[in-house]
Amino acid sequence: MILDWMIRSLVVPVARRLSARRFARGQMRSLWGATPILTLPLKSKASTLLGFESCSLVFETYYITQGFDLNLRRVANGAARLGPWAAAVVDRLILSWALLRFDVFHYFFDRGLMRPTSRFGIRREELEFLKAAGKYVYAFTYGADVRLREATLALGRWNFCTECPEPGKFCICDSAAGYAAPSASSKFLTAAVALGDMLTYVPGARNIHYWPVDMQAMPLAPPSRSDRPLRITHAPNHTHFKGSHYLEAAIENLRAQGHSIDYVKVQGVPNSEVIRLFGEADLVADQFIGGAYGYAALEAMARGKPVLSYVRASHLVEAPEECPLFNVTPDTLEDTLLWCLGNRDNLSAIGAQGRIYVARWHSIEAVAARLGRLYLETADLPVALVQRIKAQAVAEADRRESIVPMSAWEHPFRIGAVQSRLVALGQEAAGTVQKIEEKLARLPSSHAALSMQVEHDPFRNQSPKDLASPKFGSEP
Repeated sequence: MILDWMIRSLVVPVARRLSARRFARGQMRSLWGATPILTLPLKSKASTLLGFESCSLVFETYYITQGFDLNLRRVANGAARLGPWAAAVVDRLILSWALLRFDVFHYFFDRGLMRPTSRFGIRREELEFLKAAGKYVYAFTYGADVRLREATLALGRWNFCTECPEPGKFCICDSAAGYAAPSASSKFLTAAVALGDMLTYVPGARNIHYWPVDMQAMPLAPPSRSDRPLRITHAPNHTHFKGSHYLEAAIENLRAQGHSIDYVKVQGVPNSEVIRLFGEADLVADQFIGGAYGYAALEAMARGKPVLSYVRASHLVEAPEECPLFNVTPDTLEDTLLWCLGNRDNLSAIGAQGRIYVARWHSIEAVAARLGRLYLETADLPVALVQRIKAQAVAEADRRESIVPMSAWEHPFRIGAVQSRLVALGQEAAGTVQKIEEKLARLPSSHAALSMQVEHDPFRNQSPKDLASPKFGSEP
């Protein structure tokens, strides 16, 4: 295509010179795009704190937010209506503009500025142009862009693929294509970055927590009230990825036992409305099967609310010893809710610790410091920018030190707590007993004596849920 030749021969050399000129002045420009993730503008703000001139750019938006610096939806869609040739021309014009204007590019793995040739992926020619122009390119993950079905199912009983209604529709899924995309991109990337469960799918990615929360936009909500039914708020984008029906079943069981619970389910509304409703909750339910908390959990904690979520391992969490999440799976949901019902007076302290935790570790300033380390370790930066990044790191350490964690907020369901390990052992034991019973049922009658011994097993009549309950394995 003649435009590709023009970009390679004309745009790329000029782009290199412009970057060198900005570098000499101690300046660099940063672009965040192009998937309309809720936190994209906040990541751009984090880069700005480090001294970059930063901008967020998208080609479409969802109902949850419109707050991006540049939205090229009309340009891109208008070109697409004219036909593939027009779309290809506009893609290359936008890329040429970006090559000339920016020095550091941040993408997610699903696309760059040019439309992908398949459902997910950054175009190879785009990466080639960026590398030839001497740009720094960082690829981040958000979930669906890298999640592979086989690798996810291998994580354990509870995972994001456990109850997917239509494999192949929501995520990349296919292992061959999924591993090929990051592998093909890797030689063009300055670094690949992932967090939480997404580290599974991008070997060699840097583990950085990059979901920033704007604490100024998250006012502290009134504390939980104990003079009304326990109000649980749940805001799932896809209920099958959150385990919503397990929560609803547990609530119905507890209601049938006489417990008073209000359940607020929120879907299809702007993010501002979700944040408002979190502020009215006593308890916020995130997800119970995925193995890593979602952004909604951070938002709810930022408002000072206790949060239910399932985290597979402590290393998936920043400062797990400070994180007050209730770590729950469908097996432990009802027991956890019972504890919350019986300890209403403790929920306010747990919620207050959640806000402190997010302020200390997930604010825009905290994420900026982590991005600063990434840039210092992977990019050649102007002296002035290096000094700005180092100064921000010092200021951030002082800021975090000034925010003192709560005391006496602990509960039995913390991430990595002894209780959580005992619950996991109970679940494993329950599964083992079930397998043994299934094998015994298939044995011939000559093994009846062995079957009789099993009948006298003290755990014989206990369900897997009972074995996972806190009363099993609890300390005397």
